[in-house]
Amino acid sequence: MKKTIFALIICLCCLNSVFAFKYSNTPAGMIYFASHGYVENNEVLSNPYIIGGLYTMHWSVIESEQGKYNWKEVDDFVNRWTKAGKKVALRIMWSSSGYWRNPVAGKPTPAWVWKAGAKYAYHKESNTELALFWDPIFREHAMNFMKAVNKHFKNNKEILFIDVTPGAETNPYRFGTINRKDPQFKESFSKVPASDGRTYTEDLWTETIKSWIKQTAKVMTDIPCLVTLNQGSLFGRNNFPVFGQTAVDNGMYVGQNGIHENSYQGNDALRTKLFNQWKNKTKLFFEMVHAAETQNTGSMQGVIEAAKRIDCDYLNVYPQDVLKSTVGTSCYNTKWDEALKNGYNYFSSKAKDK
Repeated sequence: MKKTIFALIICLCCLNSVFAFKYSNTPAGMIYFASHGYVENNEVLSNPYIIGGLYTMHWSVIESEQGKYNWKEVDDFVNRWTKAGKKVALRIMWSSSGYWRNPVAGKPTPAWVWKAGAKYAYHKESNTELALFWDPIFREHAMNFMKAVNKHFKNNKEILFIDVTPGAETNPYRFGTINRKDPQFKESFSKVPASDGRTYTEDLWTETIKSWIKQTAKVMTDIPCLVTLNQGSLFGRNNFPVFGQTAVDNGMYVGQNGIHENSYQGNDALRTKLFNQWKNKTKLFFEMVHAAETQNTGSMQGVIEAAKRIDCDYLNVYPQDVLKSTVGTSCYNTKWDEALKNGYNYFSSKAKDK
């Protein structure tokens, strides 16, 4: 009995050591958000303040035919950045919006998944196909895709992490674009049945995302994973704490998209408290709400200060802001240069501490 207990303790210690080793060498820093229209920009590769670039992967582009994968675009991005001495972060975009500029954004799921029997909600005005994440056929094929992603990138030590967030930052779809123009769509969405007949409920969504995160952790075994959090429901249930805790418990990074200069002060008390708890167990990622000095984002320096307040590990910076801090560009601005240099110094000291 004593030998069994001792062996179990040794096993647990080894697992903890593996986990610590897996994440110990990953740096902290600012990342270039290679959004649509800025993916192939080479000027930013010389920027000394950013540690890498973030590339968005669309399942419908990579696996347009079942079981046949086209990695060329993402591999080209990875190779270009790593040759420049930078790291790369990846994002699987499961749910997007046809209102976005990227022509593939309205259809992130391959058409063959629907032909296989998975069901989706359709928003006509934006021409967006919205996956029902509790649909068992959709889920089966999505997990197979993640297995392929894990296999393809598992030996690349330059990959910082992969954002595997289910839904639209754990919401069922992109509220920010669709609900703004069509607030009645929520009701229509909630009545669309999946292939097994189930329609949306708050309980179903909560259990779907929790189990999706747990299953993803078993599939994505060789690359650190990230889950970015939102309220996480259709009709107001606040799943932010439970989804975040589920991600952390399954060894994933957590974070939030939408940081601005006033974030994580008195008005964000609960989320600040949760992130303060989670950062002791994992890494924190935040993405700017918009480019600096547009749509209430505040100044670039203000965003840096917010990142410091929340003890951020990775800050995803809009491409316009990185370009403004890159010497030699037509939009170079010393104000942005000073802000990102300040951020670089902060993240550099943070990485050394760890």
